Amino acid sequence: MPDFVSMLPKTDALKRGLAFALRDRGLNGHSLTVLSREPAVYSTTFPCEIVKCRIGPGRPRQLFCKYTANVDYTGHGHRGGVWYETAAYRNLLAQVRRFRPRFYGGYRDPETGQYWLFLEYLDGSLSVGKLNDIAVMAKAAKWIANFQVASHRLLSDKRLGFLKRYDKKYYLSWVRRTFEFASPRQRGSAWFRRLRPRVHEFLAPLVVLRPTIIHGEYYQHNILFHRGSVCPIDWESTAIGEGLIDLVSLTEGWETKIVEACTQAYVRTRWPRGAPAEFERAFRAARLYLTFRWLGDDPEVTRSPRARGYWMQLENLAAELEGT
Repeated sequence: MPDFVSMLPKTDALKRGLAFALRDRGLNGHSLTVLSREPAVYSTTFPCEIVKCRIGPGRPRQLFCKYTANVDYTGHGHRGGVWYETAAYRNLLAQVRRFRPRFYGGYRDPETGQYWLFLEYLDGSLSVGKLNDIAVMAKAAKWIANFQVASHRLLSDKRLGFLKRYDKKYYLSWVRRTFEFASPRQRGSAWFRRLRPRVHEFLAPLVVLRPTIIHGEYYQHNILFHRGSVCPIDWESTAIGEGLIDLVSLTEGWETKIVEACTQAYVRTRWPRGAPAEFERAFRAARLYLTFRWLGDDPEVTRSPRARGYWMQLENLAAELEGT
């Protein structure tokens, strides 16, 4: 476990970075006063902290600050890091009406070349998973469906040219990695041998429906609930792909009644006239992709007891898909 506290910037450097970012956002960064700093309790891949500051004569504000700090993990191209997330906030999420958390800017430290991201800190928020509330989960499903519907108009925006695009090659790269990482016992199982030649067929529905902009890791811990509003965070995996990936992420591991409530809310919002004929096949394909995504992430984990749940899920999905 890295010592993230030691990786935080010095206060003088932080003030320079914040002042630059705030000027870029049209705020008076010159009269910035840093009042306090504390490490963020929320766990991420990168060092984070909560900075309390005063901008000009206004009331104190709390900012959530995230730093690259030489942490080099992109999930084999799945994640884009702090620079990518900053671009998502600046060019994509700034166009979403009343989006929270508010974007306060980004900065590249000229001395280290590292990227810093500054966001509004949503004090008192909780992840939707901790609430265990079926209505809140359905609200999160509706939020992402609304976002995906609205994002169609942005696909031609040149400012979003940096976004990754999930295509056939991308999906199959995770399949290849999983087959490579599997142990001899796993590769030798009868269901696994039957699955391999049909994977192209089973994943094909992901490129049939109209693509949209997705969060990419719309899991419960990446969705905050703050004063009655859904506030998704950690946008470093946002991409152009099939929106059902976000629905599958949201509902992973939940009991049937919550899965059904989320699915109904999502479908009613994304397709008011009813789900398309390809829905069930695309939903299964999204589940299949995400299973391969995590089994193909780290070979040590793939072969360890920690991956047992994903292997069981893959076997069950293989049986479902064979029967369709």
